[in-house]
Amino acid sequence: MTKKSTRARTREYKNNLASCRRSQLKIQQMSFMLMAVFIFFILAGLFFIVIETQRWKQEANILEKNKAIELANMLASSAEFTCGSYCVDADRVMVLKDRAAYKNFFGLESLEIRTVFPLNDKEILCTDGNYPNCNLIKIFSKGNGDMTASSFISLCKRVNEKDYVYYKCELAKLIAGYDVK
Repeated sequence: MTKKSTRARTREYKNNLASCRRSQLKIQQMSFMLMAVFIFFILAGLFFIVIETQRWKQEANILEKNKAIELANMLASSAEFTCGSYCVDADRVMVLKDRAAYKNFFGLESLEIRTVFPLNDKEILCTDGNYPNCNLIKIFSKGNGDMTASSFISLCKRVNEKDYVYYKCELAKLIAGYDVK
């Protein structure tokens, strides 16, 4: 009887040992599965964050562009530049150009006015020496405006011909440069 009980105990011990090994294997499988699911959700979350960040950058750039367009339209009728409705006084612009106070006032990277009509063969930058015989007025430029938004305006200059002073108007573009994020 003692021999059977020893054999039975040995069998029982081996069965328990095999059962413990199977249980440990199942626990390991479950822990690896949980780690895989956890890593999957982390990667999915990172992917989502990257896509959302790119979308936010695109929306920020669109908002910057819209801001520059609205600012270009608003500047055409601002008190500093206007000579009437949607008419920019070139004489006032020449006085205000390159003023340090205006570089940060508008929130833009650059601001310039380019004559569109009448057409000129070459671009002539306006300075105090060659004004009014020029077609490009750079009001300010910080040098890093990646993108531009523009608005068509009437650019008017006071002209004195034969003892008669009048406004000579040309079609021009008010170009606002903004930075891309």
